[in-house]
Amino acid sequence: MKKSIFPFLKSFGLIAGFVIANLLGSHNVIAQPSKIFAVSDLKRVFDDGYKLPPASDTIKIFGIRGEVLSGQCAFKALSNLSSVRVEVSELVNQVSGSILPAKSIGWNFVGSIPLTANASNQPAAVLVRKAPANFPDYLMAEKQVNVNKGIYQAVYLTITVPETLQAGNYSGKVTLKSNQGEQSIPLSITIYPLTLPVERHLTVTIWDNRSKFEQYHGIREKYSDAWFDMLEKYAENMASHRQNMFQVAMNTISFKKLADSSYSFDFTMFDRIAQVFWNTGKMNFLELGLSDNRGELTKFGENGWSGPDVVLMDISLTNSETGQLASIPGKVIIPQLLPALEDHLRQKNWLKKSLLHIKDEPSLHNALSWREASDYIHQFAPEIRRMDAVETSFLPQGYEVAIPKIDHFGAWLETYKEAARQGMEVWFYSVGVFQAGYFPNKTIDMPVIDNRIMHWINYQFDAPGYLHWGWNQWTGDPFKEPGRHIGDAWHVYPVKDGVLNSLRWEQTRNGIQDYEYLWMLQNKIQVLKDSLGTNFTWIDPKQRGKEIASNVVMGVSEHTYDPQVLYAAKMEIIRELISLNTSPKIYVQTNPKVNTPLRDGSMIEVFGWAEPGTKVMLNGNEIKVSPQGLFLENLSVSQKRNSIKVTATNSKGSKEISREFRIN
Repeated sequence: MKKSIFPFLKSFGLIAGFVIANLLGSHNVIAQPSKIFAVSDLKRVFDDGYKLPPASDTIKIFGIRGEVLSGQCAFKALSNLSSVRVEVSELVNQVSGSILPAKSIGWNFVGSIPLTANASNQPAAVLVRKAPANFPDYLMAEKQVNVNKGIYQAVYLTITVPETLQAGNYSGKVTLKSNQGEQSIPLSITIYPLTLPVERHLTVTIWDNRSKFEQYHGIREKYSDAWFDMLEKYAENMASHRQNMFQVAMNTISFKKLADSSYSFDFTMFDRIAQVFWNTGKMNFLELGLSDNRGELTKFGENGWSGPDVVLMDISLTNSETGQLASIPGKVIIPQLLPALEDHLRQKNWLKKSLLHIKDEPSLHNALSWREASDYIHQFAPEIRRMDAVETSFLPQGYEVAIPKIDHFGAWLETYKEAARQGMEVWFYSVGVFQAGYFPNKTIDMPVIDNRIMHWINYQFDAPGYLHWGWNQWTGDPFKEPGRHIGDAWHVYPVKDGVLNSLRWEQTRNGIQDYEYLWMLQNKIQVLKDSLGTNFTWIDPKQRGKEIASNVVMGVSEHTYDPQVLYAAKMEIIRELISLNTSPKIYVQTNPKVNTPLRDGSMIEVFGWAEPGTKVMLNGNEIKVSPQGLFLENLSVSQKRNSIKVTATNSKGSKEISREFRIN
């Protein structure tokens, strides 16, 4: 009897316990302590849950070998959480068995900065949020935090894809652990069979300030071993974010006055500082000036920026015999210093990689004086290229690199294009609170995507360089006060042993990588063009990249704010690159370009090349292909039929290319 009733009683007890537990609400015992979800890396997650971005149940990321990828997840604390930390598993390719090791995936909690007021010159429509509020911005050093109930906390992922990694889909998980329990979310990374160039094809300089090593890093002695150790950390951080231009101040050059009142110069410290950056192996250009920040050789006259005069500065150099700084009139020292500098750069093989500042931000009312100063200085170092941030389109003849502010770049675009056609390089720069609204901006109350958009603009509008004044122009406590520039003064945050990255700095790197994607497509088409004959001079290697980019940036002041649109464009570039590598190989170009506004009934010219033996169909009709692979056709488009479809078929397979047009 005992043997028969005990199993029954045991089962009855379990059932009764389950019923009673549910009646008593014991599900609270097994409730999850937090809710974890994936969000775009191009969106901020506010700690109070303000306008949460679209969420999903899997972190999905894609890219190519050699790229640094970003991802983001977040969680809401459903109870007070203590000792919260994150673990990322290794990622496995289920087909090949190859592994993306966990050490390739970094993570950080995202910290927030209190903002009491928004940037005053930005339209309310483009601000992420009205202040006061805490704005997520920096990647925290802490790997364990406490999170109060009801608070949202973002976790930012940084994936460094090895250049040797096998293409394919890699899956793993991100696990959130705390003393109250743990949850995981799937992580999926797709790597395509392409490799990002190691070379940099966009010139980027973000000015760093080395005058506050003591205040923010506790380093008292300038040029000490500790000072140089910190400089190495700065250089490595810049290089890892694909910055490829750096500053060395000319006041690091020491002098000795000779008996005949001439001067000799010692470049030892100048060289040592420069070598720190060259040693990264990823720097292309050296930026010259008098000081670590805004290194001009001239200054505005007694009426300042609003006056008409630009005059030579007195130059302070260290007397190598006394060790003291000495101020020497520019008219006296420049005719000797600049030829010596040019000769030294030539000996070091740095001359072609060096650029020199004349005066930062001249405007129309002092442009003539700036021109004169530029011509005067240039005669003493004619082989050193000149560069300046400018606020005018009245540029000196023969000036090498002009850098207008982004709103001026947009307003006077045709003038700058003409200057570029005449041989001048035209970049652009941004400075948050001093530029008009609707142009991409770097203040922390603007969308994170703006930082990435900058470099799509570089490509779309043929600007081969970008300058920003604020890598670390810190004031006060950057973690508590974004300063008068609303965070635009810095891309990184100070800690004693280095710097912390920000969302804005991460997306700056990602935007530079996007530029390289576009360059890769351009280069691939250029190689194809070079391999063909004179019948293919119509090929424009930049056209297809610009057509894709036009989905992201429609104008200098008009761009998407939707991460899905940007990532769709990135994916389209990948598809086009892979397509150009696979048979049947085909290239299609139209006149006018895709996204050109057209009227109903407009005529489209279709130009193309296909590898020999390929059958080509245009909108279902076969078209003639020459023995060299050339095909030419035209057709009209309408609102009802605003696209063309080219199909290529040969013994190796079939491929379809579509182009869509905007019909007004």
